[in-house]
Amino acid sequence: MLSVLIPCQEDGFLLFPTLKSIFQNDFPTKEFEVLLIQSDGVQISKNVAKFPIKIHSDAFTSQAQALNRGIEETRGDIICTTKPGVIVTSHWLAEIWQFFHRFPDADGVGGPVLPCLEYGTRIQKLASEIFHQETRFPSSVVAPKPNDFRALWLFHATNIAFRREVLESFKFDESFVYDHDFDVCFRMLRRGHRLVFNPRMRVKYIFPLSMRNLLNRYYCWGKDVIILREKHSQQEGLKAYLYPPYNTLSSLLESSPFVSQKKLLRFIQHLAFNFGCISGYSSVSELHRAHHN
Repeated sequence: MLSVLIPCQEDGFLLFPTLKSIFQNDFPTKEFEVLLIQSDGVQISKNVAKFPIKIHSDAFTSQAQALNRGIEETRGDIICTTKPGVIVTSHWLAEIWQFFHRFPDADGVGGPVLPCLEYGTRIQKLASEIFHQETRFPSSVVAPKPNDFRALWLFHATNIAFRREVLESFKFDESFVYDHDFDVCFRMLRRGHRLVFNPRMRVKYIFPLSMRNLLNRYYCWGKDVIILREKHSQQEGLKAYLYPPYNTLSSLLESSPFVSQKKLLRFIQHLAFNFGCISGYSSVSELHRAHHN
């Protein structure tokens, strides 16, 4: 059986299209379950009630905490994670199931997160395009080597699945806002577990509606990535410090069919990411001072 975990700490209004796409899969309904792990106070559409899902609601403070609780409630041998706003393909579940049978030595599999142009506002569609463009998902199967830190960006919690016994033994680090997925994957790789990127396991992602939520996400990503590098001793000298501002400036120089809106949005997102990096460096410095004291 497959278990699909959906942590819902934000974007509850985007949950309906996600569930609709999951239950339109060409995979037997009795062979999978869907668990919604909802934080208290998050508003979701009443239409969600039409789907046969399990809902666990509590005062979860992070997606990682919600996912860890969800793991305890699942019954499947394979645990998949996704988020509100994700539109999965009609063969998503079948692709995951078949993949683990084709690769019995694989402990986890992730797939590409494509732009969603069917839903949302102009800003949401542009944000989806920018994310996909910058992530640069490969078109072939990739199996990262241990300590391949850069390969972590292939494995997003919006589109990933693990063997149950492996995920249970690692769990997600609840101190991260968003990068709990990268963290758990890197810990698995370091311990010799095999993770594989499968380009056929595709989903589309609808980004947050409000500019405030979008920029907050990039801010948290920037902060988390610095803490992630520090946790796993993956600093790359001066390059690690210069890359964020360099990437921000390059976003203005790159040609784009949406010269005004797309470039501006990408530049603003990168600024939010840079401020998050600064906050991350500050947090790391405070931890070092506390440790030495």
